[in-house]
Amino acid sequence: MSEQLTVPPFAVISGAQVQAALQGREKQVVDLVEATYRVHGAGDSVNPPSYFLRFPDRPSSRIIALPASIGGQVRVDGLKWISSFPENVAGGIPRASAVLILNDHDTGYPFACLESSIISAT
Repeated sequence: MSEQLTVPPFAVISGAQVQAALQGREKQVVDLVEATYRVHGAGDSVNPPSYFLRFPDRPSSRIIALPASIGGQVRVDGLKWISSFPENVAGGIPRASAVLILNDHDTGYPFACLESSIISAT
């Protein structure tokens, strides 16, 4: 008999919520990024090539799909979908915007969608 699985709850997390969650936690974020690189360095990740959506009528713009999977203690899969539209700046909005979809490692079910422009900020 196989183990009974449950569908994880799904959360939509706004950019303001992401920013609030990160505020004052810079050291923790750096530590987490370092730990993630170590898991990747140990070979416990999947990081396929990025997929670029380009537009013949807007050659400076693009949308990039960045799938990845990380093992270790975190074990999560996901996709960052980030757009770069340089002309936005002239209109008073940021050049880039992004969302991050996180999937349960064992079932593949998505459990979160985060507005993640701040995570991708430079």
